[in-house]
Amino acid sequence: MKPILLIIGIFFMHSLVRAQADAQTIKDIETVCNYYLIGGTNGDSVMFSKAFDPAGQMRFMRNDTLMNVSLKDFMARTRNTGVKQNRTTKIDRIEVFGNAATVKLTVEYPTFYFHDMMSLIKTKDGWKIVSKIFYREEKK
Repeated sequence: MKPILLIIGIFFMHSLVRAQADAQTIKDIETVCNYYLIGGTNGDSVMFSKAFDPAGQMRFMRNDTLMNVSLKDFMARTRNTGVKQNRTTKIDRIEVFGNAATVKLTVEYPTFYFHDMMSLIKTKDGWKIVSKIFYREEKK
């Protein structure tokens, strides 16, 4: 009986240590996603741009055509206006696999939602968004 309890205890302690490391990783990824979300909401292009690796890509459909925009160009389009957008944001899901992660975000405007799916890589400078795809859903 004691060996079984010992094995269960070791497994539990290993899970706690792993969970603590994972919690910091999740926090770091949330920080990067919030640069994007809060920066975009508040018209803060400096904060917004901290989320991205400029070499990354954004892809989306427009009128049945696959569009491809560099994240560098996407960042350049975001002006530092300081004007707050009428929207709410939410980090829906984060999945991490070593130095790679995917994140699902929802940005809600009065008449539509943006559903953003981000791919992140942990670089020497920390986590960065390297690709973005999104879907715009009109509210009913």
